Amino acid sequence: MTEAIDALVVGAGPTGLTMAGELARRGLTVRIIDRASAPPPDHSRALGVQPRTVELLGTMGLADAAMARGRRVEGINLLLASGRRARLPMRTFPELATPVPGLFVIQQFDTEDVLASRLPGLGVTIERGVELASYAQDSDGVTCALRRADGSAEEVRTRWLLGCDGARSAVRKGADIAFDGDTYDDHCMLGDLVLDWPLPDGEIYISPSRRGLTAAFPVPGEHRFRVVLIRPEASPAHGAPPSLAEFEAAMREMIPVPFTVQEAIVLSRYRLHHRVAARLRKGRVFLAGDAAHIHSPAGGQGMNTGIQDAYNLAWKLAAVEQGRMPAWVLDTYEAERLPVARRLVDFTDRLFGALAGHGPVGWTLRAVAPRLASRTFGIPAVQRRILGFVTQLKIRYRKSPLSVQIGAPPARGPRAGDRAPDAVLRDGAGEQVHVFELLRGVGSTLLLFTGRQPADRGPDGAARERARRLAARLGRADVKVVVIGTPEDGGYADPDGRAHAAYGVEATAAVLVRPDGYIGVRSDPLDERELARALDRIFTRGDDAAKAEAAKAEAAQAEAAQADAALAEAPRAEAAQR
Repeated sequence: MTEAIDALVVGAGPTGLTMAGELARRGLTVRIIDRASAPPPDHSRALGVQPRTVELLGTMGLADAAMARGRRVEGINLLLASGRRARLPMRTFPELATPVPGLFVIQQFDTEDVLASRLPGLGVTIERGVELASYAQDSDGVTCALRRADGSAEEVRTRWLLGCDGARSAVRKGADIAFDGDTYDDHCMLGDLVLDWPLPDGEIYISPSRRGLTAAFPVPGEHRFRVVLIRPEASPAHGAPPSLAEFEAAMREMIPVPFTVQEAIVLSRYRLHHRVAARLRKGRVFLAGDAAHIHSPAGGQGMNTGIQDAYNLAWKLAAVEQGRMPAWVLDTYEAERLPVARRLVDFTDRLFGALAGHGPVGWTLRAVAPRLASRTFGIPAVQRRILGFVTQLKIRYRKSPLSVQIGAPPARGPRAGDRAPDAVLRDGAGEQVHVFELLRGVGSTLLLFTGRQPADRGPDGAARERARRLAARLGRADVKVVVIGTPEDGGYADPDGRAHAAYGVEATAAVLVRPDGYIGVRSDPLDERELARALDRIFTRGDDAAKAEAAKAEAAQAEAAQADAALAEAPRAEAAQR
């Protein structure tokens, strides 16, 4: 048996690469293995990278490298039978604002290459041609039997086993976790094509027709598109790739614009599935990505959901393993991510069924959908709803045990469990600083707001002093404290009040932002005692430590009350002297 490690990641796709990188970045010893001796060919794999994923890539320091390999999608179009388009532009709403707006098309091998590029610097090597043959877990860890392509074997002892190994997951099967769902009874073909047609590059085109559904996604390169044809009919028994003649003939039946295929780079045939694991954890074994959920490609959500699974779990696992958070925090992975997977599969299943369904109902919906879209795509409420889903910026965890609202939730702005928004601040030198820049790192960040003030003056002395005192008291290894409202003592000014507005803050308030960019705790208005208790619950491990921290908090609270009373008395004393 080799030396014990903290985590064994099975599967070197986007989910596994994210998992291994985030665990290693946080100081855990990690190995990542993949059964394939080389990455699979990029035939029918993911293309879309959503803004929420781009935000996470930014925290990894990889956003620029990823964007350099992709192209921005300017709009989503439904083709009418006449050849006209109902177009949804990729516009930005305040609640969907993000530093890099829009959808991006990046071929999956490029996404994987970017995610893998940081692993050597973190001391991690991708071990290819290595499969998980079996494993057994106990209360302290998991003993894994590995088998290499050359027939050699190895036994590995790991604290945690992470299944990122796709729809046929050996990790999921070894844990005997059900994978409920079904296979769509449709004929699906894919072509990576260079097309001469009257449709502009850089946009997505969806064409519902009597014969089925066509979707064309722009690929980096001139006039290059990945075209997916979904026909409501049984697939050929042989399953061989279609000929170019077959593919072109099907396209001509399904899209209302003339075209010429100048080059066919890839042609393939495949089946679509929709399944969700019954659970995401069994003891020291976790599932993420396609090992946990697979669905139709409607909305381009699959790879992005897997990357977000991995990020969600990695920061929690590292914090628990290093003793910075209690063990119950690991249960929040399933509590947060399984509902996301179920909603996603349910939505894409209904959308797929409506647009690619069989029989007269399916034909009618495909005929009506483009005309309906042409009338509704210009309505802001419709745009908000569609873009909120597609961009994944509206995913939230309000029911999570990690989401704590102290006081009334804000009338406007994000609640505990929602994604934390960005805003522009100014430092002591007057330079612009984004909130997202302050959130970067491997730990949580506590934003202390001094309260909105008139533009002609800063925060009052009492609010400023209270924020500084609280920052000093709550500063700890687990939490970085940032004061927003005053640039003094390392804080940041909010001269136009946009940060306060983005977070829905009026009076003094505290917002704890988790490492994955979601709000964990809000205190509106600021209640120091309850805030300290919430932080102790999340970050303190062990009853003795909790009692000690609680005693410190009580003492500090008493001191704070005396200081507040003195601040309140000072103006009256000064008036009496005058």
